[in-house]
Amino acid sequence: FPYVSRILGVDRLGRYNFAASIISYFILLSGLGIQAYAVREGAGIRDMRQDFKRFCDEMFTVHILSSIGTYLLLAILLVTAPVFRSYEALLFILSLQIVFKAIGIEWMFSIQEEYAYITFRSMLFQMISLILLFVFVKTENDINRYAAITVISGAGSNLLNFIYARKYCRIGFTKRINWKKHTKPIMILFAMSLTVTVYVSSDITVLGFLCGDRAVGIYAVSSRIYTIVKNILSSVIIVSIPRLSALSGKGSKEDFCLVAEDIYRTLLTLVLPAVTGILILNREIILFIAGPSYLEASLSLCLLSAALFFCFGAYFWGQCILVPMKHEQALFRITLLSAVMNVVLNLILIPLGGSNAAAFTTVIAEGVAYFYSRQKGKKYINLHGIKTTFGKSLIGCAGITGAAFICRQVFLNSYVYTISTITVSVLVYAAIEFALKNQAVTGIIYHMKFKLRPERFSGRKESKHE
Repeated sequence: FPYVSRILGVDRLGRYNFAASIISYFILLSGLGIQAYAVREGAGIRDMRQDFKRFCDEMFTVHILSSIGTYLLLAILLVTAPVFRSYEALLFILSLQIVFKAIGIEWMFSIQEEYAYITFRSMLFQMISLILLFVFVKTENDINRYAAITVISGAGSNLLNFIYARKYCRIGFTKRINWKKHTKPIMILFAMSLTVTVYVSSDITVLGFLCGDRAVGIYAVSSRIYTIVKNILSSVIIVSIPRLSALSGKGSKEDFCLVAEDIYRTLLTLVLPAVTGILILNREIILFIAGPSYLEASLSLCLLSAALFFCFGAYFWGQCILVPMKHEQALFRITLLSAVMNVVLNLILIPLGGSNAAAFTTVIAEGVAYFYSRQKGKKYINLHGIKTTFGKSLIGCAGITGAAFICRQVFLNSYVYTISTITVSVLVYAAIEFALKNQAVTGIIYHMKFKLRPERFSGRKESKHE
């Protein structure tokens, strides 16, 4: 991204992100709610070979059929909406993601908890894409090449998925689909995903329509940093959903609560210092990621960093509690409220405040989603020790702030200051949390020791929390 933002420039980067935001709606439409539904339902039957094979064939067929319908709708949009004529090439290239995601059957590997494979595969094709980027994207006119390379990184992963899936079953088309069983939950989860996408992507879409490509280009930087941090931290939740779904399906409420508590503690321990770090280093991060041309994104990045806390709270209560416990209708209503509020606020505030207003509406939308999903989730599950972890993490964040202040006085060079602040802050935060016996940190240290020297722990009985 640092390379692309400098080569393409603000306007072309904004142009790409606006086109990508449009295609994101069509990718969502083609996927329906299959990903979330397949993970939830498939986790309970993954050991039943015949049932699992039949279920996978059904999900694959539904996704292919929905992708065909999505391409028809996209063609109609391009023919009937003159505003998109100048974006036709970009939209066509980016739309290839639709078909590749259909054959990628990503949900199968989440069901099987194949996270080592997912990691290796993603790193491999990201490296290939990075090489292609440096070879073929040289000027601001190479925007279509850049779009094609972003598609290639996903396409390669999806093709490899289709081949590797034979380890579990040979997926193919089927005419025998239990529409009565699958349609309602898939459509509810789709509606929920749609509303999430609306309030995640509507800021860029509305910004593009009302303020132009340059405003989108500025906002794209803060949005990209926000998305990178969100994707890294959300892995804590993503890898846990199949396990929670399996525990919920078995009726193991005590074990479900213990796993959920562990996830929430880990999230708080990671999210709070991430927010603190972005608030402290927002200008330095933008200079490193994109350059001085994008410094206008500083305030919007600060606002989006605040949104991270609410985002993960809502994500936890929604995806880890309400969805595995099959209360997706309640989550849909919450998400719909947030989406409508976000779109309305975007239309009102973006003409007045541009990219900063777009970031502010995201904070509001995430806050509303967090408040209501937490309120609903607490009716079904009680989590213990969360306030204690929150307090310990805040003390650690105070340590980060102090470390950053000292580094600011000592190091005058921007890059040296940034690197030293990050390094010292990580060490200070880890030391404080360890001293305070934050369970998320002590648990990680215990498991690291176990991996390195399992013989020392062979005779020791673990507690349920461990």
